[in-house]
Formats: sequence, structure tokens, C-alpha cells
Amino acid sequence: MDIMEINGVKFKILFSKEQIHESLKIMATSIEKDYADSSPLFLVVMKGAIFFAADLIRCVNLQSQIEVISAKSYGSEMESSGNVTLQSLGENFGGKDIIIVEDIIDTGYTLKSLLDFVKTFNPKSVEVATLLSKTTARKVDIDVKYIGIEIPELFVVGYGLDYAEYGRQLLDIYIKDQA
Repeated sequence: MDIMEINGVKFKILFSKEQIHESLKIMATSIEKDYADSSPLFLVVMKGAIFFAADLIRCVNLQSQIEVISAKSYGSEMESSGNVTLQSLGENFGGKDIIIVEDIIDTGYTLKSLLDFVKTFNPKSVEVATLLSKTTARKVDIDVKYIGIEIPELFVVGYGLDYAEYGRQLLDIYIKDQA
């Protein structure tokens, strides 16, 4: 579908599932090269990154582990509140190569809080893999090693990204329709 309606808001397609998968394959190749002599732990940021993480990890041909963490800053709005709540289901990060898997990075507040939290466990290394990045929206200085697709400051939904908890299941990524 080219146009999707969620909670009364219309969205149009921005990236197809094929375009998303191509960016995943490129990212997976880089991760395999960088971690050829390691077994990284993928720390998946719930809920949005679950679809991206599942597809990315299946593309990475390495022995690895998976943990999940919840990080919330949006609530039911289309903008980050700047207040980040973290909740981890497991915390065995010490001495490991960690790859934080995030769906989208815009202001950077959520990722900065998450990086600070993970670093308290003294991991061997910490890198970030994100499907989407809004570099022009950054409010904090953070290093993101693996970026799937760079996008402008638009609200997006689909492929794990939501609008008020709806639309995550969509296979493509949509932007708010301005028509």
C-alpha cells in the first residue's frame, strides 16, 4: 500500500522492504568484518528495533548473543520528550563486545542514556547499529558506527517504528503525508 492511515493520520511510503533489506545486507557485511574474531552481544532496544534486529542478526554470519533493553522517550507523541526511561531484562555486559541495535536515532538523548548505562558494566567495546539516522536532529554528540539509511527530520512509521504504538508491523517505512 502506498498510503496508510494510522489513528486518523495518513502516511505514504518512504522506503520499501527491498530497500531496507539492501541496507541491512551492507551493514551485516561491515559487522562481520569488524567482529570476525569476536562473538558480539547484540543489545536490542525494545520495542521498535525488534524487527530490524531480527533481520540484521539473521544476516550477520557470526556466533553472537542477544539481550534486550527497553528505552522510551516518545510516548504517544511524534517528538521525543527528552526524558528517557531504561529497563533492562539482563545485564551481563561486562567484558563483551556490545552492539546496540536501535531502530532510529534522532536527538540522541535515548542513545546517550543507553550508552552511559551500558558503559557502567565495563564492556570490552560498545558500538551502535541503527536502521535510520536523523543526523540533523542531533542534540547530543554521539558516535554511530553502523547506519542503514540517513533521513531528514521527518516522522516515520513502519518496520518496527510506531505512531502511538500502531504501525510497527508494516513491512515498509512510511512518512507522514503532507497532502
